[in-house]
Amino acid sequence: MDELELADAVRRLAVVFERRKIRYALIGGLAVGVRSRPRATKDADFILNVPALSFPGLLEDLAADGFEIDVMETIRRWSADRLVVFYRGAARIDWMQPVVPLYAYVLDNAESKTWLDIELKVATAEGLILMKMVAFRPQDQADIVSLLASNRDTIDLDLIRNQWSAFAVVEPDRTAWLEAAMVRNVPPR
Repeated sequence: MDELELADAVRRLAVVFERRKIRYALIGGLAVGVRSRPRATKDADFILNVPALSFPGLLEDLAADGFEIDVMETIRRWSADRLVVFYRGAARIDWMQPVVPLYAYVLDNAESKTWLDIELKVATAEGLILMKMVAFRPQDQADIVSLLASNRDTIDLDLIRNQWSAFAVVEPDRTAWLEAAMVRNVPPR
């Protein structure tokens, strides 16, 4: 899949989200690229909150625009799993619901940013770090370091600590890793 196909899918989603007044935030690798260094990714990840009555119409709009969506199956998966995956050509799209307060925080604080020629709601650097801390795979850890280093002059470490505090109790090793990464990548102010 080429970047143009993914960019076209994201552009089309942004237009439909705006038209339907859907609350969303771009998260994942594309969002990390907007907030720090570009990196290769084959999908576009979003967290979104869609009223149940609006969801079928949203899916029908996207299916009419070339997204490969089985409306009834997607509604079932969205209700049961709280996440869905679908495609437009080779471009993979992942949606998840804000099922925990930390995700709701990320969604509520997303900011408008330009990516290529598209205006998108993108999770803040702090929000992306928090989402990456939950997943905590090797790529997530590399993304956290990149986000800290790229946003070193503006990042709100206290906000990250505060939002992460509910997880810190049950994830002491991750928390220690995060604290060390913040010390290494963000100079004291």
